[in-house]
Order: sequence, then C-alpha cells, then structure tokens
Amino acid sequence: MKIAALSALALAFAWTALRGAGFLLADWNITVLAIAFLAVPLLAKSQAPPLSRRLAWPLTLLPVWVLLQIAPLPAALVALLSPARAELAAALAPPGWVPLSVFPALTLAAWVRLAACLLVFLSVRELAWRYSNHATPWAVVLPFVLIACLEAALGLVQFYAATARASGAQGTYGSRDHFAGLMEMALPFPVMYGIAALRRRPSPFRSPLRPALTACAAFSAAALLLLGAIHSLSRMGFIAALFALAVLAAAALPRRFLLAAPALLLLFFYLPPAELIARFADLSTPSQISAQDRLQLWRETLPLAAAFPLTGCGLGAFESAFMPFKRSAPLNTDNFAHNDYLQYAAELGLPGLALALLALYAVLAAALRAASHATPSARALALASLASMSALLLHSLVDFNSYIPGNAFAFAWVAGMAVSYFPPRRTLEIIKLPL
Repeated sequence: MKIAALSALALAFAWTALRGAGFLLADWNITVLAIAFLAVPLLAKSQAPPLSRRLAWPLTLLPVWVLLQIAPLPAALVALLSPARAELAAALAPPGWVPLSVFPALTLAAWVRLAACLLVFLSVRELAWRYSNHATPWAVVLPFVLIACLEAALGLVQFYAATARASGAQGTYGSRDHFAGLMEMALPFPVMYGIAALRRRPSPFRSPLRPALTACAAFSAAALLLLGAIHSLSRMGFIAALFALAVLAAAALPRRFLLAAPALLLLFFYLPPAELIARFADLSTPSQISAQDRLQLWRETLPLAAAFPLTGCGLGAFESAFMPFKRSAPLNTDNFAHNDYLQYAAELGLPGLALALLALYAVLAAALRAASHATPSARALALASLASMSALLLHSLVDFNSYIPGNAFAFAWVAGMAVSYFPPRRTLEIIKLPL
C-alpha cells in the first residue's frame, strides 16, 4: 500500500505543478480530491506514533479557528470581538447573524487548502514511518525532488531557448518567483543525500564505487536545481537558495563553516548570469512589483491587521478587506501583501497567527532534535528538511509562496519529512490528533 500511496501523492503533486502550481481553483480542486482519497484510507490505518502534544494542538486548533471565521455569529458578539467587521456588516445590511470573515467563500476555499496541506503533512509522515521499517525514509522525498528537477530542466530550456530572457525560467509555474520557491525547497535534499552517501560506512558486500556514483548523481541534481533558481532571475529566490546552503553548512559543518561562508559569498558574486545581476542593480523593474511598492504595501497592511486584531479579516480575504486601507494606487487591487507573515496577521488575527507560529516552531524543533540525535541518514534528512523550510520562510518575507497551492503542497511535504524521525516511545510526550 505504501508504494501505491507514495505514487498517488507524487502524481497529485506533478498534476499541481503541471497546472501552473494549482493557481486556478478548478485545477487545485482536483488535487484536493486526490489528496483526500489518498490520505483518508492511509491515515485510517495509521501505524506511526501519535503526534507530540506541542504539534498536535496547534494543528488541530488552527483549522477550527478558520472555521470559526466562517460560522455565522450573533451581531452583538461580532461587535464585541471585531468592531471593524460589525461596522462593515451594518453598512451592507441590517445586523443579524454575521460571519467574522469579510468574504466567507474565500475563507472556505483557504480552509480547504489548509486542510489539504495538513493531510499531505500527515500522509508524508505516515509514509516515512512505514518506509523506515523496511527501507529508508529518503524514498519518500525522492518523487518531490525528481519533479522539481524536471521543472528545473524545463526552466533552463525556456531560458536558453527564449529570445528575450528577461522573464526568466519559470517551468510550468506562472511566476518565476514561485518557481524559484520550489527550487530552493528541493535543493537541500540532493546535497545532503550526496554527503550522506559519501559518509556511509564501507561494506564488504558493496562496491566502493557505488557511494561515489550515488553522490555524483545527487550533486548533479543539486546543481540542476541551483541553476534553475539562478536562471529564474528571482532575486530573493537566489538569495534563499544560497541561504539554504548556508544553513546546511552551518549545521553539517559547524567547525568548518567559516571556511564555507566565503565560498557562498563567491557563489553570490560569480554564479548569477548578467540578467540576474541587472535585476539586482535595478530594484524597480517595471514588469514586477518594486521594492518601494512592497514597502508601501506593508505599511498599509499594518492598519488592516490593527483593525482586526483578535479575529482577523478571514483567511484568504485580504483583497476584499484591504481596499479601505489602501492609499497608494487606489485604482489597483492587491491580492497579496507580498509578505506572508503580515498577511497571516491580518487574516488570522493574533490568536490564529500564534497557532500557526506554534505549529511551525514545533516542526522546526523536531527537525533540530533529529539533526542532533538521529542516525546519520535520518540526521542528513532532518538537516535537509530544516534548510528547505528555512529557505521558503526567508523568501516569504517578500513574497506569497505559501498562498500558491503548489508550493504550499511542497512545504507540507517537507514538513512531514522534518518530523519523520521517531525517537524511542518513552521519550515522546504524545497525544492523539483528532481527525
């Protein structure tokens, strides 16, 4: 069953990537159905240990919080919890039963995306447990890396076949920045797999050439992914990819990091093609949102977050709630804040944001524990997961990668791998996750 489940998960991710990262709702709905048909029978017969309490509670309460934003509540209660929402409701219709979200339909769609990603997270964790009993958990991340490599190869073909290279490589994605987000998340895995292959103890039953060939294949895949990130011409994508390598160097080579740091600086100065150097030189590219536009957008998002501090304006409802607070370019609409942290603060409110950050902290902490105490192979996998998530978290400071279904799918996959190391049961503080 595990092979069929992993194949189905890979096909769902491949479909999402092929259809523009699932940006269109109709394409993403097909992925959601595939995830549900895969995850429900797999998790119904779960064999993995229960989630730790510090991770189970935030993952359970966060979707409940979003559902609460959709549920109709008495107008008097809404006025108490969210005066700004009550004022909007009173301006549109007589007070009655009012949802906390300013656009419940969009919040429901965002809840479906969140639920699908949670199912991916739990499914990957379950598959990693099943593979660890008979093979290696690396098998679970292999389809994700292969699909990312195919995207990178397509992106390079696009770049070098194009007469105008200014648009950069983007594979089947609709944006080079989100394409770069996929590259930076996949990059650490082949790097650490190659290092783990070279560090593996020699066996009299295996040829000594095998680890070298395995490492060469892994490093070649890593080079392809790095080239994909570079030729996307995404400035933050390139920086995030180098940041992922820096996290690996700092964690895997703590005593030699001072030697690795200059090498990363050399990569920053000598790897970018002329087109990417030109983009760093001109931070106000006309075809993209400029640095100044981002700063203005962030300044205008802060009052929105302050107007809905307890309940948020509704997950996914940023565009609808933002217009009254928009001062620059009033005739243009903004779907995203180009900073995931600010946008989640505005949409979820402080309690919802706290739940999301607690869940993220628990996943990162699990990866750090595995990187310190796991077996060598599991340690390499945990370090790769940690670097992968760190890269996207950095990129999310200036973009909205987590709102792109394909990249949210990939991040959930990586997060599932991050918690795939299971220490002895007596050291776990456990609680069953309600499903």
